[in-house]
Amino acid sequence: MKTMIEHPPHAGESGRVQFKLETIEDYELATRRITVLDACARSEDEERERQALIAAVGEWDRCHDDATGWTDAS
Repeated sequence: MKTMIEHPPHAGESGRVQFKLETIEDYELATRRITVLDACARSEDEERERQALIAAVGEWDRCHDDATGWTDAS
């Protein structure tokens, strides 16, 4: 799983974390981590991680939606 951190324009601000899921294993790790983060109180960093993981999983789902590949066989 690739992780990218956008550096903020101003000193003292936190960077923005982004994940890119490249394999089904990345996807599974991300969904498990989201579950762990959902089950506990989160720091600001953990909440940013959670939001970035949710975005990455959503992007994976959009790119791997097999429903658009279905054709009517009748």
